[in-house]
Amino acid sequence: MNRSACVLSRTAYGLETHLVHVECHLSGGLPGTTIVGLAEGAVREARDRVKSAIRSSGFSYPVGHITINLAPSHLSKSGSGFDLPIAIAILAASDQLPSDALEQTEFIGELGLFGELRKAHNVLTSAASCYQRGHRLFLPQANGHEVRLIASDTFWTAASLLEVAEMLCGKRQKPPALVRAIEAGDEKHRQTFEQIIGQYLAKRALTIAAAGGHHMLMIGPPGTGKTMLAQCLAGLLPDLDQQRVLEVATVYSAYGSERKHYRRPPLRSPHHSISPAAMGGGGQTPTPDEISLSHCGVLFLDELPHFKPSALDLLREPIETGEIAIARASYRTSFPCRFQLIAAMNPCPAGRTCKEHTCRCTSSQVQRYQSRVSGPLLDRIDLHVPVPELDQQTMLNLEEEKPEDSGGMSWEEARQTIVRAQERQTARQGCLNAHMHTQDLIRRMQQADLDTSYLTRITEHFELSMRNYHKLWRIALTLADLAWVGENKELTEFNGSSDELHVKESHLLEALSFRAMQWSGRYATITWSSFFRTG
Repeated sequence: MNRSACVLSRTAYGLETHLVHVECHLSGGLPGTTIVGLAEGAVREARDRVKSAIRSSGFSYPVGHITINLAPSHLSKSGSGFDLPIAIAILAASDQLPSDALEQTEFIGELGLFGELRKAHNVLTSAASCYQRGHRLFLPQANGHEVRLIASDTFWTAASLLEVAEMLCGKRQKPPALVRAIEAGDEKHRQTFEQIIGQYLAKRALTIAAAGGHHMLMIGPPGTGKTMLAQCLAGLLPDLDQQRVLEVATVYSAYGSERKHYRRPPLRSPHHSISPAAMGGGGQTPTPDEISLSHCGVLFLDELPHFKPSALDLLREPIETGEIAIARASYRTSFPCRFQLIAAMNPCPAGRTCKEHTCRCTSSQVQRYQSRVSGPLLDRIDLHVPVPELDQQTMLNLEEEKPEDSGGMSWEEARQTIVRAQERQTARQGCLNAHMHTQDLIRRMQQADLDTSYLTRITEHFELSMRNYHKLWRIALTLADLAWVGENKELTEFNGSSDELHVKESHLLEALSFRAMQWSGRYATITWSSFFRTG
């Protein structure tokens, strides 16, 4: 008599999952196992792993021909996560497991030759979809740390095929519920921040970028602290909430990796030799890469002109939209990538102090070096910050740094100020200033009620485009938030109606100091003198 069984599993395409019915049919004929349903190489090889795992676990492998169908057949099935559902389907079809225990239950996991369950790939995405459907999910213990972020009692972890079978038969108790993982952040960013000597303007710009979610470009000779400043930004950002923790962890699970500190914003710093595919993602199956792995965190690009122009151009749309769409011949998907871009570069290819009497670069060499970074990308970066070489007294640390020189804020004070500024922005408009909707931004601009002739002179002198003008106002809003937080340190709660935003001319002037940088020959200069002469 022919026997059959059906087991539920899932296949993931990027951050999207599809329910897969693993159908098993036992029939007479020559012994053998056939797997159909557009299965790729790793799935077809499952028949040998499953056969050895079933026998090593004390079960009998059916004699006859076994046909495994992975439905729907038009979806490509890849990875080793179908080992466990295929084994369960064979055991159920051969009456070695009760079929009624398989209802509303999904299985994911790779099997070893001796029946042990090994870690599967991209499980968190499938676990989230399974949780939304209200299904029970069996998965390896090695994936338990990932699914703890959802903390559902419907996730059953096991170490072997035998344990799964015993739990389905009621011979083994349900494993304890997974507890949501909460870990403490590390202190390396704080130590790095305290090691930076001088560079008060860059530290101020770093605070503004962290408070408002702005992108930043640092320009200066080697050894001035650009890399250390960029690494500090991830430490200044507040911890991620539960929703963002799950978003970031899902992206890393799709990548095949796992984060150590879930609640800390990620920091990605790819090498300048990275390819466009490694920057944006893709592959035979949709896989996220550096742009998406920095979601809700920082993407640091050191030596910006040395990156391939094709890799840098991939950043233009994700910076604006917060997601990257990957389209290939066999699929189309998208990944979230709401990151902060922090870039660093030298003023010239020689990378020296870049003074007239020491720099050996010609004007054409400097222009060719700087033109490797496209204008549209530079236009999307909010803050352009010079990081000059320190004077000898500061370099030798002969003069002790004064608190008023660095704004009077220590590491903890700066971090608390940034947290409170972000809380205020979220309470007022539901997002950071850098991500504010254009209509909300225009309304804030009208509420400021600044002199029209003053604004006209700014736009005419600096030849601001609409994007530059709006970015100028977004930075000014962040400066106003930082000033408000500094004046109301005792206030701990914010709401959208009680605290009004007051943007002053001083905020616009400081914002202009980070947007008015122009390239002139060998140097990055700020064109202020002519503006005040005409004003």
